[in-house]
Amino acid sequence: MEFESSAQSRLEAQARELHSANRTNQAIKILRGVLAARLNHQGEKHFQTINSRSELARCLRAAREYDECFVLYTENIRIHTDKLGPEHPQTLRSLSRLANTYFAAGMYEEARPMFVEILVLRVKILGRDHPDTLRSRSSLANTLSELGMYSESAALHQEVIEDRVRVLGSDHPRTELSRVRLEMVRQSMRSS
Repeated sequence: MEFESSAQSRLEAQARELHSANRTNQAIKILRGVLAARLNHQGEKHFQTINSRSELARCLRAAREYDECFVLYTENIRIHTDKLGPEHPQTLRSLSRLANTYFAAGMYEEARPMFVEILVLRVKILGRDHPDTLRSRSSLANTLSELGMYSESAALHQEVIEDRVRVLGSDHPRTELSRVRLEMVRQSMRSS
């Protein structure tokens, strides 16, 4: 059977629809086949293979199959680092996906240094106000809260709110979400 990249892309679109419909196991099965085909015909470093690996990892995270997800994201980080360098925005995006997977798995101690590293590099490369940088700061604040570091978390959430108001506006959904998260941290501080 001849390999057709467009056919694989259609399967990926189908898998995204299944994932959105909470039919994650079916999506995973399709994406495993797509990734195998892309690895076989396009190689591990092709951008479509990297994207397929990331799509599969995203579905695995939703299915709470974290161990395989860690492996897939780590592979993408290795490839992005080799191809683009350790400070490239795409490398940092892959690292962020891995850190978010550790967070989702409740492995906050492992996630924290990753979020710190990502934040430092994104401030340096993208600037303080870039949306990815703001998300990184928010992710670190959430992680600190899960670790019981409420004062540090609240200070970081307040910083995120101020920056999001300035960059996105006071009524933006992400700004509102940051306010909710800050209030949750404050409640945790009062009850601890």
